[in-house]
Amino acid sequence: MTDATPAPAPAGLRFWWLKLPFRHMTVLVVFLFVVKEQFPFSNFPMYSNFDAEADVLYIADQSGRPIGMDAAFRTGSSTAKKAWKKEVARIVNPTKRDTRQATPEERKAAGAVVLGDWFANMHRDYLPPGTTAVRLYRRTFELKEGKLGDSTPELLAQKPL
Repeated sequence: MTDATPAPAPAGLRFWWLKLPFRHMTVLVVFLFVVKEQFPFSNFPMYSNFDAEADVLYIADQSGRPIGMDAAFRTGSSTAKKAWKKEVARIVNPTKRDTRQATPEERKAAGAVVLGDWFANMHRDYLPPGTTAVRLYRRTFELKEGKLGDSTPELLAQKPL
């Protein structure tokens, strides 16, 4: 018989580190906790809270039936909303107001600019047959007392074909 001594069990910090699940993620979390909000690192505040109100922009035909934006305009509703909000901000910034304080006339002026830009690049072959005009609408959804409600779509702009 040989007198073999069993290998000592690994101990210490190295053993703990090797057994730690998601160790790279742990290092990242600790690092971001220490660094806090220092460029180029962020605590991602855009996902920290949600408004009780959300709006959607969409394009429809002359009677208000939505048109597939992907095919006809090669873009989607989220891009339309970003372009519209940027235009509204441009209009209300000289008066130092928030975009949510824009008047109906200002919202429509921004809508006319956005629809005009998109109209120039529209693929008419993908419009539904019988379409004689395109309209840009804004529809707002609101959470009140735990219930989701929506408003009548607001016509922002219209262009005949």
